[in-house]
Amino acid sequence: MKQTLPVLAHFEKSSDEIAKYFALKYGNNYHIIKQLQNQRKQIETPMLEAKRTLRTIEQECDGLKRSNSKQSERMKATSTFNFSRPGSQFDTFIQSTQHFDLNSGQLLLQNIKQIMESLSTKEDPPNFQLYWESVYMFKWEQYLHCFVRPLTQKIIQESIFLSDIVISFIQCQMKENLLNNSQEHQQEMIVLTKLLLENFCHFLKKILTQTKQQNTLVVQLQTKIDLILCKNNPCISFIQELKKNNSFIKTIIDKLLQIDNPNIQPVIITCRYQLSQIKSLDIQTSRPQLVNAIYLSTSVSQQPEQYQSPLKTLFKVPHQQQYVMHLRQSYSNLEPVEVPFIKTPFQHSLCVILDLDETLGHYNDKIGKFIRRPGLVELLQGIKEHCEIVIFTAGLQSYADHAIAELQCDEYIDYRLYRPHTTFNGNNFVKDISKVGRPLERTIIVDNTPTNYEQQQDNGLLVSTWIDQEEDKELLELKDLIIRIAQTKTKDVRKALKKYRDYISRHK
Repeated sequence: MKQTLPVLAHFEKSSDEIAKYFALKYGNNYHIIKQLQNQRKQIETPMLEAKRTLRTIEQECDGLKRSNSKQSERMKATSTFNFSRPGSQFDTFIQSTQHFDLNSGQLLLQNIKQIMESLSTKEDPPNFQLYWESVYMFKWEQYLHCFVRPLTQKIIQESIFLSDIVISFIQCQMKENLLNNSQEHQQEMIVLTKLLLENFCHFLKKILTQTKQQNTLVVQLQTKIDLILCKNNPCISFIQELKKNNSFIKTIIDKLLQIDNPNIQPVIITCRYQLSQIKSLDIQTSRPQLVNAIYLSTSVSQQPEQYQSPLKTLFKVPHQQQYVMHLRQSYSNLEPVEVPFIKTPFQHSLCVILDLDETLGHYNDKIGKFIRRPGLVELLQGIKEHCEIVIFTAGLQSYADHAIAELQCDEYIDYRLYRPHTTFNGNNFVKDISKVGRPLERTIIVDNTPTNYEQQQDNGLLVSTWIDQEEDKELLELKDLIIRIAQTKTKDVRKALKKYRDYISRHK
């Protein structure tokens, strides 16, 4: 046995020829050598596996250290950017706010400022109708989801409710002052509107720091905000400013609502109730309540002889509610469409559903033409090989077909869906893509308004609202993303889109 051990050392490099050589040389002892070799392999195999495992663990540890160091550096950079002062709480955003409506935001800012200036100068009466129209256009409550912390969402929501309550009271009180030729509570109303203006400016400033839109409108809006907030303490964070202003607003408006005025009793009672229940209010019900209370208060003071029961005047709704009723009436006149909307077999890797207005193009009133968004043709050409392309718009068919014809992209589109294919939820036309007839795990919907695909948010890709920005490259980036998802042949696109949204939230 001892004489065969040196042979065993050479036998590790054995091949068929060497094995034959040893078989001839050692004859019957060859099976002993083979047995010893097997025994040695059995002994050394666990050691080799242990070494491989140890090496893998060391590599994973090194990779984890590198990722932790990068993450700590990223967090330092993020905290340096977001912290207003040491120890303050900062707010992060769960997704990019590229869909931010700059025009509506600027309009609402101007209307709040106009109300404050009208109260201060006492020259022209404030135009509250423009204010309410801009509130319904902007809907700043739709941006609450951009903030991660629930506490931040609650404080911003409280600011929205307080803004509605204060403006409702001021509108009725100003009407009363004009009729009686008095200036009752004038100073308090000026202070309240100034606090509301500051709150909205803080909110806009926070959103603008996250938006990727960089144009003259953004610069103008930032300049206006900086002028309004120039006297504010820069060491106080965004959320602390809102909390402080909200506290002042609640104190002042609570004192004003304690004064009984029979001429504006409906709005006083409504504001009192909403102020006491502000933590449990719902914007979908609180705002219509205030609008109806304003109507009851102002109509009674102007035309007392025509005043009837509140149950009757309750249905004499103002402009915005008339608009919603018009939408509801127009939807009820549409013929129902059989589900599924597309009945042909699905034969592509993906189904990409594209919105039309302000996503693929925009109707220019000056030239009377629907203009194409930069990169539209490149997007459609790039994804056509892999995807089934569907245009889904809340517009009527006559308008949509004319717009698509002006875009000159009809050859790339497989199907078109119009307003009759949407679902009306009481305020908006919602696109329920589960009715399209394509598997949801293979469907992507691209839109500039998140409420349009609120029933299938996991399938959504949000893009910015496009008007006429020539330097826009978002559709080109969208093309690369969709092609990459199609080529990877992922089983469920919703998981891929979630990874993409997480990546954007970390690296924006």
